[in-house]
Amino acid sequence: MTLKVSKKEIRLQRNLKKFAKKKEKSARLSSSIEIKDKYIRSTTAPPLEKKPRSKSPSNYKKHYFSWCITHSDTGCSWPWNEPRQWSQDEYTQIIKPHMDSHNNDPWQDVETKTYNGSHGFRSLLNKYQPLDSLCGDAQLRWLELELISQFEELFRFRLGTNRRVWGVRIQHHFYMVWYERDHKICPPKG
Repeated sequence: MTLKVSKKEIRLQRNLKKFAKKKEKSARLSSSIEIKDKYIRSTTAPPLEKKPRSKSPSNYKKHYFSWCITHSDTGCSWPWNEPRQWSQDEYTQIIKPHMDSHNNDPWQDVETKTYNGSHGFRSLLNKYQPLDSLCGDAQLRWLELELISQFEELFRFRLGTNRRVWGVRIQHHFYMVWYERDHKICPPKG
């Protein structure tokens, strides 16, 4: 006596064969394609110039963070007797390690990092700051800086309780302008 194979079993066998073929094909394709990362790592810094808004303004968020000190304002001191120039120790032990810690982060992560702020609320660690929210001395100094003064929005990195790094983001690149030790450029409200 022979067993009759039902239509359902025939359909299942056919679908299993299709699935096996599809799996084999995708295995062949995936072995020939190598995806190292889902973010873009640029090796060049964009020029420090204001450009019209692009069609996709959030495109920079898919790039890895990069930074430099080529346009830093390190001359003289602030009116509150804080030098703008950082020491070699400050650079090697505080600034560079902190900024380099973001090198493997896409901009989207850099912008959304948080910390436990006052009163138990989560606050943004790094954020955009409008120029008019800075103290008067910082606003005047900003306007004196030739290439930098064209920007009306700064980006600020928090390096602990009082230390900050200020600069501008152009596309995926951060140009560091100021390092402050005492949180006086944009003092807390209250």
